[in-house]
Amino acid sequence: MKKLLYLLVLLFAVTILQAQNCKVYIPHEKGTKLELTSYDKKGQKESKTTQELINVEEKDGGTHYTVHIKSFDAGDEMVHEGDAKYKCVGNTFYLDMNSFVNQEQMKAYENMDVKVETDEIDIPSKYSVGQSLKDGKINMIISGGPMDMSFSVELKNRKVEAEEDITTKAGTFKCVKISQDVVTKSFVSMTIQSVEWYSEGVGVVKNETYRKGKLMGYSELTAITKY
Repeated sequence: MKKLLYLLVLLFAVTILQAQNCKVYIPHEKGTKLELTSYDKKGQKESKTTQELINVEEKDGGTHYTVHIKSFDAGDEMVHEGDAKYKCVGNTFYLDMNSFVNQEQMKAYENMDVKVETDEIDIPSKYSVGQSLKDGKINMIISGGPMDMSFSVELKNRKVEAEEDITTKAGTFKCVKISQDVVTKSFVSMTIQSVEWYSEGVGVVKNETYRKGKLMGYSELTAITKY
């Protein structure tokens, strides 16, 4: 009996340890709010986004997170708000592909029927510089307007580039640098290159987008508020 009890306690301890090994690339505490500001290639402000962790829930063998996102234009007028979902299962953190969709553009379809299919992307807790990561995709079929249309965003050639310290107005953060190709397909197709710096317990600290090797714009974490 004592041996069985010991084995059960050991199994429970191993399960807890495995859960703790999952690195979370969003804030840990509910109510934490991040502010990210986007700029054009000349450093002029284009938009702002706030992200607030509003729910943490244990289910389906993992920890699930809900982040409420508000998007603002250059004049700080809100243009969109909605929720993004993230989760930690085992030793892998899964990101919401919706964050790669232009939400201001999607506002034009808010009164239409939008069917969404996604392939999740992830960041493993254990990675090595130079490692290739899983591709991701989001497909949308939009109906209810003058004509049906399809829209997709695919992330390809994802790769761990480096571990770097990044300093912004919000502070200095230890980050993993990930590069990827972002392929958008609608009436026309466009491919851009994206580089993102993720910090554990925070999320995206910096993002840069390029087309044909030229900088298009960038975003930086400009504030963190904890309640």
